[in-house]
Amino acid sequence: MRVAVVGAGLAGLAAAADLGAAGADVVVLEAGDAVGGRVRTDRLGADGHPAADGEAAFQLDRGFQVLLTAYPEVQQRVDLPALRPGRFAPGALVRAEGRFHRVADPLRAPASLPATLRAPIGTVADKLRVARYRLRTGRGDAQAPLRGPQRTARAELAAQGFSARMVERFFRPLFGGVLLDPQLTTSGRLLAFTFRMFSEGSVVLPAEGIGALPRQLAAGLPDRVLVRLEAPVTTLTSAGLRLASGEEVAADAVVIATDGPTATRLTGASAPPGKQVACLQFAAERPPVDEPLIVLDGDGHGPAAHMSVPSVVAPGYAPPGTALVSATVLSDHLDADDATLEAGVRAQMAGWFGARVAAWRLLRCERIRYAQPDQSPPGLAVPYQPARLGSGRYLAGDHHAHASQQGALRSGALAAAAVLDDLG
Repeated sequence: MRVAVVGAGLAGLAAAADLGAAGADVVVLEAGDAVGGRVRTDRLGADGHPAADGEAAFQLDRGFQVLLTAYPEVQQRVDLPALRPGRFAPGALVRAEGRFHRVADPLRAPASLPATLRAPIGTVADKLRVARYRLRTGRGDAQAPLRGPQRTARAELAAQGFSARMVERFFRPLFGGVLLDPQLTTSGRLLAFTFRMFSEGSVVLPAEGIGALPRQLAAGLPDRVLVRLEAPVTTLTSAGLRLASGEEVAADAVVIATDGPTATRLTGASAPPGKQVACLQFAAERPPVDEPLIVLDGDGHGPAAHMSVPSVVAPGYAPPGTALVSATVLSDHLDADDATLEAGVRAQMAGWFGARVAAWRLLRCERIRYAQPDQSPPGLAVPYQPARLGSGRYLAGDHHAHASQQGALRSGALAAAAVLDDLG
């Protein structure tokens, strides 16, 4: 049995691993120059040019990305110690009313309870509701939150009794940033699932950038799997597929594990529209925050919904003696051009950290057009959609499941299982 997998992102790599382990001959065709899809890390030297192997470098993930260790597929497939991850501290720093306030999970950071209760982020009752929400989302198997009530994330938070202030100062900048949804219109199921994953595991950055995750998955593929880079697929054929070079690749089955727009172009199957995001990454002489914390814009003034210092979490993200600062801008501020966006972020950061921000050097202002699929209700009615398209074609990807690393990996596994069921 010969199977072609289109795309070497997380979904494609998971599908290829399971197919190869079951004895199929697999060829993975990736349009880019490396595996990972959107889960990539670029290395820039101190002079801003691509860094050579072994050279100290800034590690720039393509957008702010983290790895949640509680994802079931991550626990099953990934050698986490080999990634040498640095961990974010539980909780966040919230900028509100002209000051920073520490808000943490008291079950994981008991010493932070007094500061958390005093923070003007929500009421004391709100903070007790966080503990109650953690207990509620922790019931059942890990996928249980994805089978919960179908309503928006904002409606989900209201149903749990959170005040408007708690929503605007904590949930909107944190989970709105994670879900790329400043209005919190994403399915509340995904919010509940993500909240559970944050509560049950750690939020980490691999020592060599988020791109180390797909590289590890690719390195562990069975010998029966061949990965071909810079091999864009243009057409699916009755016998397999055709590459941009004109080469025909024969296959008994084809798994399309690309992003949503590419999957639609190849198969005609509809995919949800994408959410956009911008990530501005700066080189600084010293970190503006010394703790491994995400800093949230609790006032909602923007344009950055949150910022972090990845090099504090994982020191390899910046050359020795420097720091890497990452600021995330969501869709409600993306109409501005790059220069205006940078000026706005700098002004916001200067209000937080003072005049030293003027010396920060912009390394990259990156706009990602299809960073995540939009999964506002009625989206995510089914957490994992059927993989079979018919005629020996199968679909995988977070746009066919839910917008997370877990969704991508699991959808790849389900596509491989469908191929094996059909072809034996």
